[in-house]
Amino acid sequence: MHDSLIQSIQTLQKSKYGKGNKSKLTSIQSALKLANPLFLSIPDSDNTKPKVIHFRNIEQIEQIPRILDEFANNFEFQCLEKNGASAKNYSLFSVTLLKIIKTLNADKKRGLLSAHGINILNNFFIKYPVEYKKIEIRDPLRFVFVIIELVIDAERNLSKDYEFDEILLRQITPLMQRYHMKYDNALLQINAEFNKMSKFRLAVSIGERHKEIVKIFVQYGITQLPLEDKISRIENIIEKIISEDSDSVVLEYYHLLKLCFDDKELRPYLVKIAKTTDSAERRFANTILDEISSL
Repeated sequence: MHDSLIQSIQTLQKSKYGKGNKSKLTSIQSALKLANPLFLSIPDSDNTKPKVIHFRNIEQIEQIPRILDEFANNFEFQCLEKNGASAKNYSLFSVTLLKIIKTLNADKKRGLLSAHGINILNNFFIKYPVEYKKIEIRDPLRFVFVIIELVIDAERNLSKDYEFDEILLRQITPLMQRYHMKYDNALLQINAEFNKMSKFRLAVSIGERHKEIVKIFVQYGITQLPLEDKISRIENIIEKIISEDSDSVVLEYYHLLKLCFDDKELRPYLVKIAKTTDSAERRFANTILDEISSL
């Protein structure tokens, strides 16, 4: 199925129906070939005829959305059903979607296709939830990065903020919780790793919108933690605010702590901890304690 899609695109590119889309089709073929590892374990069957996609009756503007949907169908039947829904598989699938979408010129249609790509993922998540390995960090984080890129592309081309579906947020939650419980500041850690990691040859710089979306993901993950874990972490964060000498570092801890302010379950404990904590030597830290005490 995957090989048939690539062959169908090659045929389209050589035909009159691909005229005007030839360079875009070349880029799509390259992206699809990079996704080959998703399908390597699928043996060829001599009894199965390759499915040829005919593009004769498809308008050029609809060719790329059709290719994207065909690739998504192949991923479901050849990978998710047979090889599982690992973060690694989802990561490579998602970046291939993004590369296909980016062949379109930046406009409303591309924004709609990016939103469609996220919707495809949401539909898959319902049937094939993401499987995280305990020791795996790199592939899940790259998967989150690509989702953010899809969201930003949709927002940029539709000129409005994306409204996150809870289905998507639930899939990312285990990774966000792992970062929140393991590192002093999940926000800083995730953004730092975004900057350092390979990005599938995408020319991307981590900007403010990336950081804002990471906040949304981390905040949702925190709300889903057991109360005992939430209390343990805010105690630790407040201790660091009190003991830290640098106001700039304290400010970063404050940004992390603010993600907990709207948590109705946690707020009473947050207030209590702030009120019973000894005053700090620095005014900024005491100002933060005063703010929390008055929540």
